[in-house]
Amino acid sequence: MESTMEFFMGGGLFNREKLSVNIVKVGQEYCDPKKKHECRKWDDSDSLHFILYGKGTLIANGKPIQLAKGDVFLLYAHEKYEYFPDPTDPWAYIWVDFSSNDTKALFAPCELSPQNPTMHLNRSSSITDLLVSFFEAYDASLLQQLSCSGYFMLLLCELIRTSLQNRSTKGYSLVGKRHIRDIITYINNNFRLPLTNQKIASENHISVSRMMALFAEIVGMSPIVYLNTFRISAACEMLRTTDYSIREVANAVGVEDQLYFSRVFKKQKGVSPREYRAKRVDEDPYVWLKERNIDFR
Repeated sequence: MESTMEFFMGGGLFNREKLSVNIVKVGQEYCDPKKKHECRKWDDSDSLHFILYGKGTLIANGKPIQLAKGDVFLLYAHEKYEYFPDPTDPWAYIWVDFSSNDTKALFAPCELSPQNPTMHLNRSSSITDLLVSFFEAYDASLLQQLSCSGYFMLLLCELIRTSLQNRSTKGYSLVGKRHIRDIITYINNNFRLPLTNQKIASENHISVSRMMALFAEIVGMSPIVYLNTFRISAACEMLRTTDYSIREVANAVGVEDQLYFSRVFKKQKGVSPREYRAKRVDEDPYVWLKERNIDFR
């Protein structure tokens, strides 16, 4: 059973007055690391993929594009693509096959196109919940058409919102993002030291107020919050891979007070350092960097 809907859009973000979309199928796949390359050519429908976790490669326009959790890729009908999972960290994704009277116009506000078929969603965790609901709504019930139409519209809104947010920071992207990269790299390399806002700004030849504004706009947190979050991520890695005591781990990430370290750790991770180690939590402690596209390690 297919779900058909029509968008009536005039002016604003869309150039066409009427855009229609037909939901063909919604599915999910947890790829085997040995899965062979998938080739897609001359398909009659478009296909939107949302990566839930893991990594993989999309070959579009003859060029390989490395993708990971939070990334989206759009396969346009009648275009040639090849894609496959990473052999050590295979991706999982939810995909939506659909057709439209003008897919290029529909996704133009997201800055997606056959020449640029990928983008990154910063709020991947909340969007994952939406995707799961979309997938679960796709069945043979009479409510499917209404449910899928609504979920597709919500996903399109999230794509457009992300694109607009990215465009709003382009004034920072030329100089500001270069500053942010330098500052984050400095923090990553010196997080074991007793850093302050004044110290970080001084070492990077920028005013504290300017640095704070850039972090709020581009990173979504203050430099000190970033520093403490990075320290906890480094501590998680050490708890999983070494036999250091909790005090030694705290000192190694730049925190002299073990009680303070444990308190901050539990606030961020929901468990104490000792419980985290005992549970042998299987996670990438730096995933928050990748979701914000600021992994400059």
